[in-house]
Amino acid sequence: MSAQTFTPGARLGQLAAENPDEPALLVQQIDGTTSTLTRKELDAWSNRLAHRLAHDGVGPRTFVAIHVPNSLEHVVATLAAYKLGACPMPISHRMPEAERDALLALAAPATIISDAGELAGISRRDMHSLGGYPDQPPRDAVPQPYKAIASGGSTGKPKLIVSPGAFCYPAAQHPFALVLGFNAGDRLYLPGPLYHNQAFLFAQVALFAGGSVILNEKFDADQALATIHRYRPTVLSLVPTMMSRMLRAPGLANADLSSVRSMWHLAAPCPEWVKRGWIDLLGASRVNELWAATELSGVTIIHGEQWLQHPGSVGRGWNTEIRILDAERHPLPPGEVGEVFSRFAGGPAQYRYLGAPALETVEDDFTSVGDLGYLDAEGYLYLADRRVDLIITGGANVVPAEVESVLTQHPAVRDAAVIGLKDDDLGRRVHALVELAVGIDVSVLSELDLHMRKLLAGYKVPRSYEVIPALPRDEAGKIRKSVLRDERGG
Repeated sequence: MSAQTFTPGARLGQLAAENPDEPALLVQQIDGTTSTLTRKELDAWSNRLAHRLAHDGVGPRTFVAIHVPNSLEHVVATLAAYKLGACPMPISHRMPEAERDALLALAAPATIISDAGELAGISRRDMHSLGGYPDQPPRDAVPQPYKAIASGGSTGKPKLIVSPGAFCYPAAQHPFALVLGFNAGDRLYLPGPLYHNQAFLFAQVALFAGGSVILNEKFDADQALATIHRYRPTVLSLVPTMMSRMLRAPGLANADLSSVRSMWHLAAPCPEWVKRGWIDLLGASRVNELWAATELSGVTIIHGEQWLQHPGSVGRGWNTEIRILDAERHPLPPGEVGEVFSRFAGGPAQYRYLGAPALETVEDDFTSVGDLGYLDAEGYLYLADRRVDLIITGGANVVPAEVESVLTQHPAVRDAAVIGLKDDDLGRRVHALVELAVGIDVSVLSELDLHMRKLLAGYKVPRSYEVIPALPRDEAGKIRKSVLRDERGG
């Protein structure tokens, strides 16, 4: 490591020496209690855990599975792995055992941070009993690969997306800190789960930049608004499901959001009414969107003022070239929907899969993660949906995200998912699964159907509705639609 660059561990040590008593990490539990760590405490605890992990054989290019909820311990474990040059592998603590074990088999981690007794790992309780280990840093090492993110994808088959690059940059100059505008002194609020790439990456980038991080044990819309009101974050990182629920939460009326200078959302299509709601709430200059994949095949960015000129767009490429190709992989002109192929930094996508074949790549290293969309004449990208989720009904294409956006506009609908079910006549019929707002019963469905017919072409209107108590979204707001289809014979 040169004098001009820092690993995460070396950077954490530098910040702890400069401002030892400055809060670095705050976690709010669902019961309302709060836990905090100063920079000195975060550095010392992760040093002790790093020495403990080294006894288990953790070192460069090994994996450390982190199987605990959002917590102080989750972040400490990540930093301890980094200090040994290891690759952290966060996985959901709520994951079914069979899926969890399949992921662990793919990676063969050197050790596991988990409260699950059958895994025989290091529990969070164990992490509080490290007094026999020194709080001085181990020998510095460069993490490479620097993260392994679990994904079920659209098929529901577990895989790991391993990011092969080295985590070693000049102080406060992580490339994503620069593009996201993270500064030393920023306070980033992340109510999403750390097993999701967005929250995991943003948290580490913010800490490396010299900022502090606020986490929730689990997302709750009213608690999220209260956290912003109380702890005054300067930057928010949200997904559209969180955004829509916060807009409709009772606590919004009394929440002070004036500390927020920048909000970033990504990870899923954002309904237009939700986007406009946040622009009204914060002002267009503070609302930003990023489109990217964990595989880092491309990045687009759009700021609120640009979005108002190009509503529905996810922006133009940032250090990224984009091609829209048809089924035969021929280029399509502006305005025509096809599959989105992109190339970041002039080279191949930066990932390695464990448990899945590589993504489709065409000439000159352009790669697709399965999104459909189109470019306008100015090069702004508009996403339609995922290729595997597209519904072809009676020969016409229906984009579920468009139908879901109209469904969730209705005040009686708290959440919705649209899938295609087998139909002898149409091939597939549009089927809506609807989660109703509190106090609303199924009698509203006739009104909801009229609402849909006013705003959508007839072939896009759901042929059937199903009311369910709650959609099976994970903590990152994602749904595996393939599972919903399979459960209904699709």
